[in-house]
Amino acid sequence: MFKLSKLHSKHYLLAPNVCDVCILQTNSQKVGHIDLRPFFSDRLCPFEGHKHSLFYLFSVFAVVYSADRVFDGLPTDRPLIIAHRGSSGMRPEHTVAAYELAIEQGADIIECDVSLTKDLQLVCTHDVTINSTTNVHEHREFDDRIQTYVVEGRSVTDYFTIDFTLDELKTLRKVQQNSRRDQSYNGEFPLASFDDYVAVAKGSDRTVGIYPETKSPPFVNGILQSRNHTTTFEDILLEALAKHGYTSPTSPCFLQSFHPPSLQYMAPKTPLPLIYLTGTSLTDNILSEVATYCYGIGPTKNAIVRVVNDNIVEETDFVARIHAHGLKVHPYTFRNEYNYLAWDYGADPYKEYERFVKIGVDGFFTDFPWSLSNYMELTTGGSPHVRPSFYVLLLAIVSCALV
Repeated sequence: MFKLSKLHSKHYLLAPNVCDVCILQTNSQKVGHIDLRPFFSDRLCPFEGHKHSLFYLFSVFAVVYSADRVFDGLPTDRPLIIAHRGSSGMRPEHTVAAYELAIEQGADIIECDVSLTKDLQLVCTHDVTINSTTNVHEHREFDDRIQTYVVEGRSVTDYFTIDFTLDELKTLRKVQQNSRRDQSYNGEFPLASFDDYVAVAKGSDRTVGIYPETKSPPFVNGILQSRNHTTTFEDILLEALAKHGYTSPTSPCFLQSFHPPSLQYMAPKTPLPLIYLTGTSLTDNILSEVATYCYGIGPTKNAIVRVVNDNIVEETDFVARIHAHGLKVHPYTFRNEYNYLAWDYGADPYKEYERFVKIGVDGFFTDFPWSLSNYMELTTGGSPHVRPSFYVLLLAIVSCALV
């Protein structure tokens, strides 16, 4: 087995399968199959005794470099800009308007918390409840939908998406639940369905990734079972992703969850990269286990830079330990408002970005993608969406010349 380590901050294993095909693998998840026949002649097949030739090395490097760029169709030369619930700092979260604005502001990825409706449709909402983020309480026709369920160990009384059809939810309008943010858009936008969300990403004139989360899967799957459905939340999501073409290891899509069983269930069913979300630091033993089925970790930023009483008290080794297990790091959630920033940053979100970039994170979940995009542009000396392909082209030309 030919090993290429730490190429563009990713660990790759190049495993020859047959003469004309290789399999790229990162951690435990297969990245993809790449047909090498355009690069090799029958006479010079590197898997038949020419593994040490200059030709082979150039060819393999060109293919792997390309795979690194193609893996998710997104930038790999800087941290990813992940728009948390869309541009949720400026529009009501999980609306088409918030997703579209995030893309306009430079987001690489738009993130979506996924919930399920009574008619088994996927809808984008941060919680399985909707009272705080919609005007449902103004719709007297839905008064009988108030229910009490146990959700992740807590008794919750509210309106739940699982008790509404998608058409019923579409009659509601979103509100900004954060009182410190612009309230002028309240009542203007409907909830986004999962199909709406994907359509926004695919409708962009550049590659925009998606990042769905299975929200409270034990609760959702428990309701499905109690109503005698034979499917699961995860299967419904994977079927929807397949319908939209997210079936390849190179598809620009990450799947996330706070629940390891949800990720473990999906791991053998999809080649898409899986992200384990966590609100605490993890031991090396747990990281080692997670690395067997996940591509990365989505930790709270406080597990990386500990803040107590609004002051930074410690910069931990969590990112270094995550990377040591071959995993990526996408911390959450970066916000511009001073009450979310440690005093050490002087109410300047750029100072927080700077610290986390130096630590080496691979992406940021942010409510304000515009700020993060501007920061990336300032610090990289150009548009954050310029992804140079010169070296890939050069390597391909040299490889072909050597045939």
